Amino acid sequence: MRGSCTCRNIQVVWRTVDYSVVPRKCLCPYCKSKGAAYVSKSRSLVQVSIHNADLHNIVRQGSGIAEFHECGNCHDLVFVTAAIQGDVYAALNANCMENTQGFSSAVDTDFSEQCAAEKLQRWRLNWCHPVQILANTAEN
Repeated sequence: MRGSCTCRNIQVVWRTVDYSVVPRKCLCPYCKSKGAAYVSKSRSLVQVSIHNADLHNIVRQGSGIAEFHECGNCHDLVFVTAAIQGDVYAALNANCMENTQGFSSAVDTDFSEQCAAEKLQRWRLNWCHPVQILANTAEN
């Protein structure tokens, strides 16, 4: 499955065979402002290409343990990552993915009461892994 931000600066290839995942709509103020609804599947590869790294913004908010990847040109939030025991895990914004079968309606989720250790454990079990990110800079 492929996806990208509106201007295609950040492009994603998600190697999954399960297109029936249900998007999870985070209720925190940041994710609500971005209209994000996340999809992921453990043990599925995510490959990200960032064509202009100067237009790649990483935002930390909330607990500060996850990194939210936005395009500085079109301002779309494309994916979120977390480093867990030396590995990178990711969840993708379903609104940026091209699922020809369509996703079901997003379900509201609120994990604000979870501590950092609980979040990391949930992400390790449910988010995509491995994650490969290739960013081009002006010198490339």
